[in-house]
Parts: sequence; C-alpha cells; structure tokens
Amino acid sequence: MSRTISRSFFRFVRMAAVVAITLGGFVAEAHEGPPFPLLMDEPLAGHKVSIWADPDIGEARFFVILELPSGAMDQPIPDVSLWTEPVNGRLERVTYKTERQPMRGHLQFLAQPTFDLRDMWRIGVEVSVNDGPAETITTEVESTPPGFGVWDLLVYLFPFVLLGGMWIFALLRRQKAWQESSGSSSSESPTRATPSRRATTAVFPEMEQAE
Repeated sequence: MSRTISRSFFRFVRMAAVVAITLGGFVAEAHEGPPFPLLMDEPLAGHKVSIWADPDIGEARFFVILELPSGAMDQPIPDVSLWTEPVNGRLERVTYKTERQPMRGHLQFLAQPTFDLRDMWRIGVEVSVNDGPAETITTEVESTPPGFGVWDLLVYLFPFVLLGGMWIFALLRRQKAWQESSGSSSSESPTRATPSRRATTAVFPEMEQAE
C-alpha cells in the first residue's frame, strides 16, 4: 500500500512539474495572460463597442468588438483604427490599423500597439461607417510587464495544488483504514484458528473418554 502511495505521489509531482514547465514556457513567450475589459457596450457610430486589453510592455494586444443593437451583421464592414499616447504627453500619438478576426455574431478587430515602458496610456478607438466621419471613444490603461507575476502563478497553480492535496489525503486515509483492518484481523485470527479444549470436549465427548 505504501508503494502505491509513493507511486501516486511521484506521479502527481511529475504532473505538477509539467504544469510548471508549461507555465514557464508561457512566460517566455509572453502575451499569455487573458485580456480584460476596458469598456463594455458603449455607444459609438450606431454600434455597441467593447474594448478588451492585454497591455503588455512591448507588443500589446487590444480587441475591439462591434455589435449592432439589432444583432445583425454590418454590410459593409466599418473601418476601425486604434491610437495610443502616453497620458503625460511624453510621446506623440501613434495610430494603428486593426485586423478583422473571423467571429460569429459580432465583428472583432485586433490591434497590436507598442508600449515602450510601464506608464499610463490613453487609448482611442475610431469607427467610421460607409466612409462617413469617424467617431472616437477613449479610455486609459496602464502598460504592464509581460509574463506571470507571483500572484498570477499562485492563482494558476492553486487548483492543481488543491487537487493534489485532496488526492494525497484520500490515499493516506485509505492506508490508515487498511492498516486498522489488517491489525484487527490479525488479532482475531488465533482465537478463530485454535478452539479451546472445553469447546472441543463439549462438541465431541467421545474424545474425552478416549483420553
């Protein structure tokens, strides 16, 4: 039983190591964190606009989602661009083209601006329909270092640690129950295997006469 627990424990350790290596690879590649919402369902150019951001230093990612109030798809497709500038004005505004992504039920555009260092940035999204005048909506975001922080790693690893702890606890309880059952059976076995002389004589009285 102890060998089974040891094998199970080392199997869990190997699995945790694989997860850690995988997360380490994500850290090396960057842009692994999930984007978070900056704006949700704001009216702009006859649409509801949502902006999701993954504002890593270096090449960031911004997702612009357009939906018509009726739920229909646009014909033709609106023109969407995104610009960034530091809030403190230390750099000029830079405008980026967006790339439409294949999605069902709504229009989604990806922009990949560049942030040179950690700072507060003003983000603007411009939308024009049928070559008409562009309408703009703005928000602010802080650029952050790429990769996982300490708390990010704890959050991602917590489910694995919890499941591993529950697994080991269940195995230990099973081992304890097995040891208790083995101990009780071994203590009862001599009584069952060696009947007393009185009990034998009561069942077979002729054996006492023969003696």
